[in-house]
Amino acid sequence: MSTIPIHESIFVVGLGGPSGSGKSTVAKRVASRLNGHVISMEVYSIEMNHLPLEERAKLNYDAPNAIDMQLLESHIRDYATGNAIEAPIYDFAEHLRVRDRREHIPAKSLPIVEGILALHFAQLRLHFDLSIYLEAPDEVCFRRRKVRDITERQRSWEFIRRQYENTVLPAQRQYVRPSKNYADFVGERGGPCNLGEEPLRRHRGEALARRGAITRLWRKAPKT
Repeated sequence: MSTIPIHESIFVVGLGGPSGSGKSTVAKRVASRLNGHVISMEVYSIEMNHLPLEERAKLNYDAPNAIDMQLLESHIRDYATGNAIEAPIYDFAEHLRVRDRREHIPAKSLPIVEGILALHFAQLRLHFDLSIYLEAPDEVCFRRRKVRDITERQRSWEFIRRQYENTVLPAQRQYVRPSKNYADFVGERGGPCNLGEEPLRRHRGEALARRGAITRLWRKAPKT
């Protein structure tokens, strides 16, 4: 198992916000520029492989109890101490966890934990050096989610509409939006933002100072 040298500091970013707000785009962009890695909460959906596809498709994957928190927290804890992890692989088209394969995530000094409920769980927030909430108008979020679900997850328009109305929006009101209160910074205008790469390159400094530097640069970043 690969590890981060003990003299290198790990800086863990939690990135939350509504589905379709641009979290994955931001996280991947910053991770690629700063040699970090994205840990997506979606692949930690609780394993329900024993159910038939029809029943798995009806489950509420936007509620907190849909996340395998025991596995996710243990992986974030390991990663935050400089160890590589073996993340689950999730088949979104079939709504199931792939049992015979894992994704090896090598140890890097900038893990970005992204997901709609990233800031909801107190036990996860304890691991974050910086918590960011990214928001966007509902119509923008729905349009992005629709494109993703059709092109990447082979889902029908009717399924997307029904899921958005029945589970996604209620979860946003009950769990996601209140979690904004735990953010160190909120991205206000809805597009992917420049997360402030230069301060993140200097993340080995004292945690509060790093948080302030990144937040100031985020505020000045151009919005798209």
